[in-house]
Amino acid sequence: MLSAQNADQGLLVAWGGVNKPARREMRGQFFRVRVWDADDLIEAVFRNHHKLDTELQAQLPLKRVWTLVQE
Repeated sequence: MLSAQNADQGLLVAWGGVNKPARREMRGQFFRVRVWDADDLIEAVFRNHHKLDTELQAQLPLKRVWTLVQE
């Protein structure tokens, strides 16, 4: 997978996650291949949206909303 693209590292986004055999296979390649599920991807978008180019922000319009948290 990585060698075919002549890459040193890769990111696999598996929207539904990965099964146990795939997770075991990836453990040995932690520093070469990272696996994100839907929650990881959404969190990364929320965390970095403000850093994106304005053209990309326009394609993915988000608005921050503040709410009170009841304790």
